[in-house]
Amino acid sequence: MSEASPVGDLTFRIHHTMLPVANLDRSIDFYTRLFGMRLMGRRSDPNRKVEVGHVGYGDRATQPSIELIQDMSENAPAKVHPTGGHISIHVSDLRKLCVVLEEAGVEFKQPLAQRAGGNLRAWVRDFDGHELELAESPPSA
Repeated sequence: MSEASPVGDLTFRIHHTMLPVANLDRSIDFYTRLFGMRLMGRRSDPNRKVEVGHVGYGDRATQPSIELIQDMSENAPAKVHPTGGHISIHVSDLRKLCVVLEEAGVEFKQPLAQRAGGNLRAWVRDFDGHELELAESPPSA
């Protein structure tokens, strides 16, 4: 028997995941042009000396986004260190997307492969080294 949740009837949703980037415009282009995301919002924070862009699918009020954040301070690194995790994106035609990504010069960490059960997977890196797991599930019978 499970215990009652200490948060009661509160509701939650994932709002965004933040990724540091070296060039915000380049990163926005990467995610919108190659992965069909849209720019959900962009802002400057002069107090923190950062530029921020949110990209994703759908409406930011109801859908999660990727928050791309560029350090604009005088000590900003020329290159950011990628996170230790990854973002998973599911796509309807992974073979087609992989061709587009190869033509765009995107770095593949692991090329397109079929996994047990028929699932297609590929792993790529964005221009800052963040890993993206790309997946396509086989059509249901």
